[in-house]
Amino acid sequence: MIYFTEDAGGSSYVSAMSRQTYPAPFDSDIRIDYALIVAGVGAALFAFIYLILV
Repeated sequence: MIYFTEDAGGSSYVSAMSRQTYPAPFDSDIRIDYALIVAGVGAALFAFIYLILV
């Protein structure tokens, strides 16, 4: 059986985990985000213009 507390008087496993800091999961270069947004908007505009012309 797994116990989530240490010996008497010790800090619990949950409170010890809450004190740790973790890096953001989507911590990336902002230029990559802008490039992906521009590519998506460009593809949407191309598809819209193509559908109008066809």
